[in-house]
Amino acid sequence: MAKNFKKSVLTALRAWLCLLLILFLILGFSYYKMLPVIKRYAESVAETVMLNSANQAVINVLENQSISYDEIARLSRAQDGTVQSLEIDVNKINNFKSRISNEISNIIANKEEFKVKIPLGSFFDTPYTSGIGPKVPFNMQLTTTAFVDFTHQFKAAGINQTLHLIHVKIMIKGSFVTAWYTGGIITETTAIAAQTVIVGATPDAFTNVIEDINDNTAGLINDYGALAGE
Repeated sequence: MAKNFKKSVLTALRAWLCLLLILFLILGFSYYKMLPVIKRYAESVAETVMLNSANQAVINVLENQSISYDEIARLSRAQDGTVQSLEIDVNKINNFKSRISNEISNIIANKEEFKVKIPLGSFFDTPYTSGIGPKVPFNMQLTTTAFVDFTHQFKAAGINQTLHLIHVKIMIKGSFVTAWYTGGIITETTAIAAQTVIVGATPDAFTNVIEDINDNTAGLINDYGALAGE
């Protein structure tokens, strides 16, 4: 009887091991099929969060600081009204860059976890079920580092009129962790910080740029005022 009991235990143990093996195989296959979908949705959510945070940060800083074109750039003219030079206050530019970068980090850090919601049908490898079914939620943690710079653009706006645009260029590197996946993403966006229409005859290129001796923002006016398309 003891022998039969031992045999029954071994048989039950083998059955459980086989069941566990099948379960692991099913889970492994499910992971293999689900991972690309989770990755795609997580990257999309992370990119949206980073772009929205960047845009909101620019709005917050520009509103709080009441930044105007005259605070960033100054024009000097000859007695006849001809524009002679354009001066950029790099100290203020660097201050705005730092504030925008910090504001982006603060906006994202204020919400530690984000939700990635994936329709159940998207996990099946068929276009007929993609986006269909109840949404399966996954938590995602996101950390970012923002790099902010300012660039210029000059456009012809009419006879003796030049549109001068000052852009905020933002690049954000993000790292995120979600169910079964850790990844990274880089996104870029550009917003207008200030603009004005320069009325009067202007030189072919502006070269007078205020620059901090300890700063390497020589490329702030990347084409030194040469109008695009000329």
